[in-house]
Amino acid sequence: MTIFSKLNGFFSRHRNKFIVGGIIITGSVLLTRYAQQRLKEWQERETKEFLERNRKQNHFESISRTCNQTIINLTAALFEAVCTSLNTDEIIDDLKNNPNNKVENWNNLKSLVFAKSCLIIYSTVMLVVTLKIQLSIIGDPNSVPNDMQEKYLSHCQSFLNLGVPKLAAIMLNEVKKTMEPIDLKKQMKLSDIEALYWAIQSALATNNENPVDQFRKYIFHDHIPDENNIYNDILRDTADFLDSEEVKSLTTHCINRAFILLGDQVAEFYTQNGSKLPPAVTNVASDFLNPFDVKKPLAKLIPITNGLLSKPSFPQHLVQQLITNEKIQNLSANVYESLL
Repeated sequence: MTIFSKLNGFFSRHRNKFIVGGIIITGSVLLTRYAQQRLKEWQERETKEFLERNRKQNHFESISRTCNQTIINLTAALFEAVCTSLNTDEIIDDLKNNPNNKVENWNNLKSLVFAKSCLIIYSTVMLVVTLKIQLSIIGDPNSVPNDMQEKYLSHCQSFLNLGVPKLAAIMLNEVKKTMEPIDLKKQMKLSDIEALYWAIQSALATNNENPVDQFRKYIFHDHIPDENNIYNDILRDTADFLDSEEVKSLTTHCINRAFILLGDQVAEFYTQNGSKLPPAVTNVASDFLNPFDVKKPLAKLIPITNGLLSKPSFPQHLVQQLITNEKIQNLSANVYESLL
């Protein structure tokens, strides 16, 4: 038997094994190549997604920086609008001349100072939230014509010119109702001041022109046209966000935190020349003077509070607190993501 006949017999006997083996080997090669191709596609897709996420993150951070700088630039104009709407300087100058109606002027100043503090807080929160939403909606400035962008952002200037004076009138009216029954000589603790501000907030919340519930009306004074175009679509998107429960809840949260910030700054001055409570109430063994255990006549708190409001320090601290607020940052990111 020749070698070729032996090989032929061997292949004949193991024919099925060779067929199955060939199929397995071929399938393994094809499967390996397919797996390599899929892995390559997955890696390319992951790389693209990573680069896209990185691009979006850098873009959003750029928008956030631009927004923060815009807010800081507008703070001075907002502060001026507040001081113009609720001017305490005229009454203070008049009081320096010791007029006959001194008590009346002090009572008017009392309402003006508390209304001014509320106006600074509400208007600053509303301005910051609005600008965060606006610049997140615009997204890439190159995608919106400059003239349209300026017209869109001019609604914040409209808020300063029209919304702030309207808000000031409502604030002053509600504050007067709360403050008028309180005598200037009444001894006030910090907790009493907090209770007053809480009463004012509660009164504003039940007002028909409640700035939180009617947020969009303070920003958009004119009716948004029904015509469909890029500009009107942007306005409607902004108005929808301002009307959303998420934004209203966030605005209330920021307002509450702002009043806490104001209380903290008032507390720094509260122990100066204040009268302590009786020893039975405080711990005489301790040298620490708890500001919550100090009383001051309301008449002395008015110039302290007005001094805080007359300097840019409190508005600046408030703005810094707001632009670094995590919840506002999340809102801005959500708006940005939703409109991509």
